[in-house]
Amino acid sequence: MADDHKILLEGVVSLLQSEKSFEIAAIALNGLEVLELVKNKYFDICILDINMPGIDGIEVTRQIKIWKPEMKIIILTTYNDKEIITELIQLGVAGYLLKNAAKAELVEAIKKVMSGRYYFSEEVEKIIMKGFTIKKPADENILTEREIEIVKLLGREFTNEKIAQELNISFRTVETHRKNILQKTKSHNLAGLLKYAYFKGILK
Repeated sequence: MADDHKILLEGVVSLLQSEKSFEIAAIALNGLEVLELVKNKYFDICILDINMPGIDGIEVTRQIKIWKPEMKIIILTTYNDKEIITELIQLGVAGYLLKNAAKAELVEAIKKVMSGRYYFSEEVEKIIMKGFTIKKPADENILTEREIEIVKLLGREFTNEKIAQELNISFRTVETHRKNILQKTKSHNLAGLLKYAYFKGILK
Protein backbone atom coordinates (compact mmCIF):
# COMPACT_ATOMS: atom_id res chain seq x y z
CA MET A 1 0.00 0.00 0.00
CA ALA A 2 1.25 3.47 -0.85
CA ASP A 3 0.28 6.88 0.53
CA ASP A 4 2.39 9.92 1.29
CA HIS A 5 0.44 10.68 4.47
CA LYS A 6 2.10 8.45 7.04
CA ILE A 7 -0.67 8.66 9.63
CA LEU A 8 -3.34 7.71 7.11
CA LEU A 9 -1.12 4.95 5.70
CA GLU A 10 -0.51 3.45 9.12
CA GLY A 11 -4.20 3.73 9.99
CA VAL A 12 -5.40 1.88 6.89
CA VAL A 13 -2.68 -0.76 7.24
CA SER A 14 -3.73 -1.33 10.84
CA LEU A 15 -7.36 -1.77 9.78
CA LEU A 16 -6.46 -4.24 7.04
CA GLN A 17 -4.15 -6.25 9.28
CA SER A 18 -7.20 -7.16 11.36
CA GLU A 19 -8.47 -9.16 8.37
CA LYS A 20 -7.05 -12.68 8.69
CA SER A 21 -7.18 -13.29 4.94
CA PHE A 22 -4.98 -10.28 4.17
CA GLU A 23 -1.25 -9.85 4.47
CA ILE A 24 0.32 -6.41 4.13
CA ALA A 25 3.47 -7.29 2.20
CA ALA A 26 4.96 -3.79 1.92
CA ILE A 27 4.22 -0.09 2.35
CA ALA A 28 5.52 2.94 0.49
CA LEU A 29 5.41 6.71 1.02
CA ASN A 30 5.91 7.74 -2.62
CA GLY A 31 5.68 6.50 -6.18
CA LEU A 32 9.40 5.78 -6.54
CA GLU A 33 9.32 3.43 -3.56
CA VAL A 34 6.35 1.62 -5.10
CA LEU A 35 8.19 1.05 -8.38
CA GLU A 36 11.30 -0.20 -6.57
CA LEU A 37 9.17 -2.69 -4.63
CA VAL A 38 7.23 -3.86 -7.68
CA LYS A 39 10.45 -4.29 -9.67
CA ASN A 40 11.81 -6.80 -7.20
CA LYS A 41 8.72 -8.57 -5.90
CA TYR A 42 5.25 -9.66 -7.00
CA PHE A 43 2.19 -8.37 -5.15
CA ASP A 44 -1.40 -9.52 -5.66
CA ILE A 45 -2.76 -6.00 -5.19
CA CYS A 46 -1.29 -2.51 -5.00
CA ILE A 47 -3.43 0.08 -3.22
CA LEU A 48 -2.26 3.47 -4.44
CA ASP A 49 -2.92 7.10 -3.67
CA ILE A 50 -2.75 9.48 -6.63
CA ASN A 51 -1.07 12.52 -5.13
CA MET A 52 2.39 11.33 -4.11
CA PRO A 53 5.74 13.13 -4.31
CA GLY A 54 8.09 12.41 -7.18
CA ILE A 55 6.01 10.00 -9.24
CA ASP A 56 2.25 10.21 -8.85
CA GLY A 57 -0.20 7.31 -8.71
CA ILE A 58 -1.23 7.70 -12.35
CA GLU A 59 2.34 7.29 -13.62
CA VAL A 60 2.97 4.47 -11.15
CA THR A 61 -0.12 2.68 -12.46
CA ARG A 62 1.04 3.14 -16.05
CA GLN A 63 4.47 1.73 -15.26
CA ILE A 64 3.17 -1.24 -13.26
CA LYS A 65 0.82 -2.19 -16.09
CA ILE A 66 3.78 -2.19 -18.48
CA TRP A 67 6.00 -4.29 -16.21
CA LYS A 68 3.43 -6.59 -14.63
CA PRO A 69 0.05 -6.20 -16.37
CA GLU A 70 -1.50 -9.02 -14.33
CA MET A 71 -0.95 -7.14 -11.07
CA LYS A 72 -4.18 -5.65 -9.75
CA ILE A 73 -4.37 -2.00 -8.70
CA ILE A 74 -6.90 -0.27 -6.46
CA ILE A 75 -6.86 3.52 -6.24
CA LEU A 76 -7.66 5.01 -2.82
CA THR A 77 -7.69 8.79 -3.09
CA THR A 78 -9.49 12.07 -2.48
CA TYR A 79 -9.59 12.84 -6.21
CA ASN A 80 -13.10 12.58 -7.64
CA ASP A 81 -12.34 14.23 -10.98
CA LYS A 82 -14.00 12.43 -13.89
CA GLU A 83 -11.05 12.87 -16.25
CA ILE A 84 -8.63 11.35 -13.73
CA ILE A 85 -10.97 8.45 -12.97
CA THR A 86 -11.46 7.78 -16.68
CA GLU A 87 -7.72 7.87 -17.36
CA LEU A 88 -7.01 5.37 -14.59
CA ILE A 89 -9.76 3.04 -15.77
CA GLN A 90 -8.24 3.16 -19.25
CA LEU A 91 -4.86 2.30 -17.73
CA GLY A 92 -6.42 -0.81 -16.24
CA VAL A 93 -7.09 -0.23 -12.53
CA ALA A 94 -9.38 -2.83 -10.98
CA GLY A 95 -10.85 -0.57 -8.31
CA TYR A 96 -11.32 3.06 -7.38
CA LEU A 97 -12.47 4.33 -3.98
CA LEU A 98 -12.48 7.68 -2.27
CA LYS A 99 -10.85 8.13 1.11
CA ASN A 100 -14.20 8.69 2.79
CA ALA A 101 -14.90 4.96 2.30
CA ALA A 102 -15.51 2.81 5.37
CA LYS A 103 -13.26 -0.13 6.25
CA ALA A 104 -15.99 -2.59 5.21
CA GLU A 105 -16.10 -1.09 1.71
CA LEU A 106 -12.33 -1.26 1.28
CA VAL A 107 -12.33 -4.88 2.44
CA GLU A 108 -15.15 -5.66 0.01
CA ALA A 109 -13.24 -3.97 -2.81
CA ILE A 110 -10.08 -5.99 -2.14
CA LYS A 111 -12.00 -9.27 -2.02
CA LYS A 112 -13.86 -8.51 -5.26
CA VAL A 113 -10.70 -7.50 -7.06
CA MET A 114 -8.91 -10.64 -5.85
CA SER A 115 -11.76 -12.72 -7.27
CA GLY A 116 -11.15 -11.17 -10.68
CA ARG A 117 -13.91 -8.57 -10.54
CA TYR A 118 -13.88 -4.78 -10.46
CA TYR A 119 -14.95 -2.43 -7.69
CA PHE A 120 -15.85 1.22 -8.02
CA SER A 121 -17.49 2.99 -5.09
CA GLU A 122 -21.02 4.27 -5.57
CA GLU A 123 -19.81 7.87 -5.65
CA VAL A 124 -17.20 7.03 -8.29
CA GLU A 125 -19.81 5.21 -10.42
CA LYS A 126 -22.03 8.30 -10.31
CA ILE A 127 -19.12 10.47 -11.44
CA ILE A 128 -18.34 8.08 -14.30
CA MET A 129 -21.97 8.04 -15.45
CA LYS A 130 -22.53 11.77 -15.07
CA GLY A 131 -23.39 13.27 -18.43
CA PHE A 132 -24.42 9.96 -19.91
CA THR A 133 -28.15 9.89 -20.66
CA ILE A 134 -30.23 7.52 -22.68
CA LYS A 135 -30.95 9.35 -25.89
CA LYS A 136 -33.83 8.60 -28.15
CA PRO A 137 -32.96 7.80 -31.74
CA ALA A 138 -32.39 11.00 -33.67
CA ASP A 139 -35.30 10.34 -36.01
CA GLU A 140 -37.89 9.43 -33.35
CA ASN A 141 -40.98 11.67 -33.34
CA ILE A 142 -39.49 13.90 -36.04
CA LEU A 143 -42.74 14.14 -38.02
CA THR A 144 -45.45 16.61 -37.13
CA GLU A 145 -49.07 15.49 -36.65
CA ARG A 146 -49.96 16.85 -40.09
CA GLU A 147 -47.05 14.99 -41.70
CA ILE A 148 -48.10 11.76 -39.99
CA GLU A 149 -51.63 12.26 -41.35
CA ILE A 150 -50.21 12.60 -44.86
CA VAL A 151 -48.03 9.49 -44.47
CA LYS A 152 -51.06 7.48 -43.37
CA LEU A 153 -53.02 8.66 -46.42
CA LEU A 154 -50.10 7.80 -48.68
CA GLY A 155 -50.19 4.35 -47.14
CA ARG A 156 -53.80 4.12 -48.31
CA GLU A 157 -52.60 5.00 -51.85
CA PHE A 158 -54.04 8.53 -51.84
CA THR A 159 -52.67 10.83 -54.52
CA ASN A 160 -51.50 14.35 -53.67
CA GLU A 161 -54.75 15.69 -55.07
CA LYS A 162 -56.86 13.33 -52.94
CA ILE A 163 -54.80 14.18 -49.84
CA ALA A 164 -55.41 17.89 -50.50
CA GLN A 165 -59.14 17.28 -50.69
CA GLU A 166 -59.19 15.01 -47.63
CA LEU A 167 -57.27 17.46 -45.44
CA ASN A 168 -58.76 20.59 -46.99
CA ILE A 169 -55.36 22.03 -47.88
CA SER A 170 -53.84 23.10 -51.21
CA PHE A 171 -52.15 20.72 -53.62
CA ARG A 172 -48.92 22.75 -53.35
CA THR A 173 -49.01 22.42 -49.53
CA VAL A 174 -49.24 18.65 -49.87
CA GLU A 175 -46.25 18.67 -52.21
CA THR A 176 -44.25 20.73 -49.73
CA HIS A 177 -45.16 18.37 -46.90
CA ARG A 178 -44.15 15.33 -48.96
CA LYS A 179 -40.79 16.89 -49.77
CA ASN A 180 -40.15 17.69 -46.09
CA ILE A 181 -41.24 14.20 -45.01
CA LEU A 182 -38.81 12.55 -47.44
CA GLN A 183 -35.97 14.76 -46.22
CA LYS A 184 -36.74 14.17 -42.52
CA THR A 185 -36.98 10.39 -42.90
CA LYS A 186 -34.04 10.22 -45.33
CA SER A 187 -36.28 8.36 -47.78
CA HIS A 188 -35.49 8.55 -51.52
CA ASN A 189 -38.96 7.68 -52.77
CA LEU A 190 -42.48 6.67 -51.70
CA ALA A 191 -41.50 3.01 -51.26
CA GLY A 192 -38.71 3.99 -48.90
CA LEU A 193 -41.04 6.29 -46.98
CA LEU A 194 -43.67 3.56 -46.54
CA LYS A 195 -41.00 1.13 -45.36
CA TYR A 196 -39.91 3.72 -42.78
CA ALA A 197 -43.53 4.26 -41.71
CA TYR A 198 -44.10 0.55 -41.16
CA PHE A 199 -40.85 0.23 -39.19
CA LYS A 200 -41.81 3.16 -36.94
CA GLY A 201 -45.34 1.87 -36.40
CA ILE A 202 -47.01 4.78 -38.22
CA LEU A 203 -48.55 2.28 -40.63
CA LYS A 204 -49.81 -1.11 -39.54
